[in-house]
Amino acid sequence: MKLAIALLSTSSLFVAASAFIPPGLRRSSTQQRPSSDVTLAAESNGGGLWNVQRVDHISDWTDSSSFKTYPNPLSLKDKVPSSWFVGLNDAVAAKVNINALETIDDNCLLPDDFFDSDTNDNEEEDCEGDRGLNAEAFILAGPRAEIVFDPKKSKAAIVTCGGLCPGLNTVVRELIMCLRRQYGVTETYGIPAGYRGFLTPETWRPLDINAVKNFHEQGGSVLGSSRGGHDTKAIVDTLVEQGVNLLFVVGGDGTVRGAAKIADEVKARGLPISVAVIPKTIDNDIPLLDRTFGFETAVEAARDAINVANVEAEGFPHALGVVKVMGRNSGFIAMHS
Repeated sequence: MKLAIALLSTSSLFVAASAFIPPGLRRSSTQQRPSSDVTLAAESNGGGLWNVQRVDHISDWTDSSSFKTYPNPLSLKDKVPSSWFVGLNDAVAAKVNINALETIDDNCLLPDDFFDSDTNDNEEEDCEGDRGLNAEAFILAGPRAEIVFDPKKSKAAIVTCGGLCPGLNTVVRELIMCLRRQYGVTETYGIPAGYRGFLTPETWRPLDINAVKNFHEQGGSVLGSSRGGHDTKAIVDTLVEQGVNLLFVVGGDGTVRGAAKIADEVKARGLPISVAVIPKTIDNDIPLLDRTFGFETAVEAARDAINVANVEAEGFPHALGVVKVMGRNSGFIAMHS
């Protein structure tokens, strides 16, 4: 999936971890962190331990001569410490446990006594093919100290697609609140009826703080939703015509694939537009996330059905109650219910 980095992330993933690293792999206290102009992904490809998931950046396909960054409005506030911002090289490991002797250059495992010998500093290991995988990591979500759009000149749109899910309206509300209160974006719109709504921009709803203040108290999707209706070129044409440079898409598997096509089209045209996806799944099947929105509501609803089935089963001899819950390829709803 290729998606551009948006102006902001509405949620952050905070991870604290410590681990033993053999002397040959440990960064000494006197070594400096990589310079800010070297991305973590580029560093990992140069011989580090980590294999960092690649994320497209808008500077990859726009005119580099006109590309500039702006200070994050949050960084200009007195009570927001610099440590609150995510660094350029901050990442989170895909797995808690990794093999510290694994190398990215040779794609193999070094012997356990490799660091115990003084004679192997310059020796190359004879590695068998595919003996190990690089330790996978993902770029950490969260606010950056520098952003790529001027908030005062930005125009944001949000669309909800696919099936309904508890929490959809809360996502829309918090996104609008964050864009307007924290970043100062004054043009924010809601696109009705899913991807179909892109074809009728006259129906777009201006959303400000007053418009969304009670969204979280309503069920369903205030913006409305639909399945299908995706026309990649027409959608991008509308974004250009309406001057939208920040697109937020809330949806499941099919919606995400549609957003990826939009991002690819934007990239092919060299447009300064960012596409960000907020995954919608009650199945809780997104790696590294403790909870996806809507999951706890689904578990609560499943518990009611299970309790009823249990009461029915207890009222008859040799009775068996069967309750089928959603979850697709994961069993989190069944397990937590």
